[in-house]
Amino acid sequence: MEGISTALVDRPPAGGSVRVAVADLRESLAHSDMTTMSDQERVALIAELERLKGSASACQMRAVDAVRVSRLESRPQDATRSVGSEVALARRESPSLGDRFVGVSRALVEEMPETLAALGRGEIVERHAVELVRETAALSREDRAEVDRRLAGVLPRLGWRAAGRAARRVAAELDAASVVRRMEAAVRSRRVSVRPAPDGMAYLTVLGPLREVVGAYAALQARARAVVGGQCDDEGADGRGVGSVAADTALRVMAGLAPGQVQPVEVQLVITDRALLGVGDAGRSTAEPARVPGHGSVPAPVARSWVRGPGPASVWLRRLYTSPDGRDLVALDSRRRIFSGLLRRMLVLRDDVCSTPWCDAPIVHADHAHPARLGGATSFVNGSGRCARCNQVKEAPGWRVGVVRGSPHELLIRTPSGAVHHSLAPPLLGWGTDPPAPSPLERHLEALLGA
Repeated sequence: MEGISTALVDRPPAGGSVRVAVADLRESLAHSDMTTMSDQERVALIAELERLKGSASACQMRAVDAVRVSRLESRPQDATRSVGSEVALARRESPSLGDRFVGVSRALVEEMPETLAALGRGEIVERHAVELVRETAALSREDRAEVDRRLAGVLPRLGWRAAGRAARRVAAELDAASVVRRMEAAVRSRRVSVRPAPDGMAYLTVLGPLREVVGAYAALQARARAVVGGQCDDEGADGRGVGSVAADTALRVMAGLAPGQVQPVEVQLVITDRALLGVGDAGRSTAEPARVPGHGSVPAPVARSWVRGPGPASVWLRRLYTSPDGRDLVALDSRRRIFSGLLRRMLVLRDDVCSTPWCDAPIVHADHAHPARLGGATSFVNGSGRCARCNQVKEAPGWRVGVVRGSPHELLIRTPSGAVHHSLAPPLLGWGTDPPAPSPLERHLEALLGA
């Protein structure tokens, strides 16, 4: 084991009887027999399981808030972010969602007992609680309790969207000034974000003031309708619909391009030589998908079409050296000197997204797993790609990270409560990559060894 002590892999202490009872229930549910039930019994079971999910969420919230209170007493300076990250690992979600759950738990336990009770009875689901807490975030403790009291009787009959609208209405009635201040403060959070979508697409989201966003959308739609209607001399529809023209126009305007101009931005594309050029290891398929780091896989024909054009785009090829089975990145070709930081590029290509389990945020920091201040090497093995949040949280008391092995790259993360989580770097071409078939020489050697 490299860069980690044996104490890191010790099992966390056993929990109490409640945890054991929940584990026993989960085991019984996993092996329940549906074939002996009638349809009526199956539907009734579905309804009861839905109520059970609400009760489980309420129990989680009480446990989370108890952890938060305990950490505030022992380590107040690290409690907020550290607990959020630890809860996120336990719930197998991103740290931002872990923070949200800690906040919702505190609000329900301390300020909204009726909503927590309804959740515990299984009358509502977790999303109801999240919406109520979000819509009452600007209220005082007393006003939030009043919203909780007013909606207690009707909440089980409302969907989560309707519950959010109801909470928003009551909040505006109780304290209109705070709601207005919240809307004004929200303007400072305006931003643009991107996330992957199915079928080689992506969402580009602009969060901004309602009036300006609606105005920009109306202008895009007017321009798109004019192009489709043949009213624009500088651009033709070319078989596109209004939606396609609006999307093309928005992307072109934001990038500052003229119609037909190529996007002058580097997009890294990881693809085997066999899939790109038809040469190389004959044991690999020419249809093996490529990968855009941080955004997922794309079919080989699509990747080849991106490399070919259209337009006078410049294509730079950099060789990636892998382990013998093709799974892990071990080195980069450094011939293209206009780029610096090849070690950081290797970490991004290897880890794809933040190396904290279930985080999935883009990589911002190249981090030392074993801290540099403690003698950790600035190396490919000791490095890990992390988002800013996870890189900062691991420095809080009680958090430890160590390298288990270099290929495939595996980290062990221990939280302040003693829970241990593994982080395994994906295959170079992404999760789901099948191992390459053995070459004829390898099969011959295996036959000889077997004989």
